[in-house]
Amino acid sequence: MTEVPAHEPGFVTFDTLTAEQPETADALVDAIVAEAAGRLRHSPGFLSSRVHVSPDRRTVVHRALWRGAADHHAAFPDGGDAGVSTALTNRPGVRTATAFRGSPAPGINGPQFGRQPGWVAVATRHLRDRDSFDALTGLLASSGEWKRHHRGFISATPHISRDGLTFVNYAMWEDADSYRAWMADPRISEGQEEIARLESAPPEYVLCTVAADIEAA
Repeated sequence: MTEVPAHEPGFVTFDTLTAEQPETADALVDAIVAEAAGRLRHSPGFLSSRVHVSPDRRTVVHRALWRGAADHHAAFPDGGDAGVSTALTNRPGVRTATAFRGSPAPGINGPQFGRQPGWVAVATRHLRDRDSFDALTGLLASSGEWKRHHRGFISATPHISRDGLTFVNYAMWEDADSYRAWMADPRISEGQEEIARLESAPPEYVLCTVAADIEAA
């Protein structure tokens, strides 16, 4: 059987911001890093934070790991479900902002598990119903037999929103070459066709690199 170990903590947030200019995205990265390194890392229940930027420097993704939802909410008492990135949505030059709040599910570890990623994909999928998540994680698990041996693959961790209708897969590779080899495998396109039957809307896919990592104090 394919091993699908759960290796993430209990609550995860993703905030995605798109910018009109690369300079705006650079400023967003700096602001998120400053807030996470200066305040959030001292918050009870905060575990780690990772800031990503797309190759064209127009999309920024902030992923934060928390011990639980209550810890995250306590860190933003004035904003409810707010986060570092969502506080920046009204800045000039910020075009769009989306937020995900949810929990991790068992994922797949590759041969480079534990290595720092050179390439990261954040895929957000909108599911038809709650049962679709079980079907989707089943597809992920069944594909693990070949994925966990793929050259340069680090890991893929699925996440589910609190209403069970939004799925975010966080996948990492050692470098761009291993990512391109992954995408060239015909089994990827076959799997995408199966996944599309479970979706209520087109997915959002962000390819990025890591701009900063912040650990808890």
